[in-house]
Amino acid sequence: MRKKFSHLERCCLRYSPVSKNRRTQTKLAALRSAALLRQGGMVAHVTATLPGVAVVPQSPQAISRLIHFKQRTGPFLLLADSVKRALSLARYHSPMLRQIARHRWPGPFTLVFSGKPGLPACCYHRGKLAVRVDAGLQTRQLAAASGGLLISSSLNRKGGMPLQPGFKLLMRSHQYLNGCLIGVSGSDNPSSIIRIWRNDSTTIRQ
Repeated sequence: MRKKFSHLERCCLRYSPVSKNRRTQTKLAALRSAALLRQGGMVAHVTATLPGVAVVPQSPQAISRLIHFKQRTGPFLLLADSVKRALSLARYHSPMLRQIARHRWPGPFTLVFSGKPGLPACCYHRGKLAVRVDAGLQTRQLAAASGGLLISSSLNRKGGMPLQPGFKLLMRSHQYLNGCLIGVSGSDNPSSIIRIWRNDSTTIRQ
């Protein structure tokens, strides 16, 4: 049964980029947003690339709402809180994968590789996972506070323009979103995508 969120639980969380306590504020905002996610919520958030929308892998109800919001069944990106966590998802730990992960993460690079089973079906495409350790500290904090891993996608409907997290979006999309995590805007460019198979790699998107 889907959890009902009160008005207070539907919130925008932000921090001031000029504050002396910026690092503390980013972590507190991430912790509060993670609490919504762990309750089965869906949260819009900034990343170092494009704004995203995220749920946790442990909530089928939240995943269903993500699918309805995106108007497609996947595959969706996985945002990990650390390189170690991201590599733990790989079926094969080739030297190529370890080398690229070590040099590209955290950063605006999504790696596609054969994944271990056990995650929701919406994460896989022919047995492969798309994984990123984001360059943004707040994104990594959000993932860490949510259990280490987020299912995420760009913040737009199918065929629509990218949206920005904020109160107006939360009100317009209240049937889907339970919160917005607002921080420093990213590059507004999609990440590069590198596909890795055994000890070979192919750049799919620069």
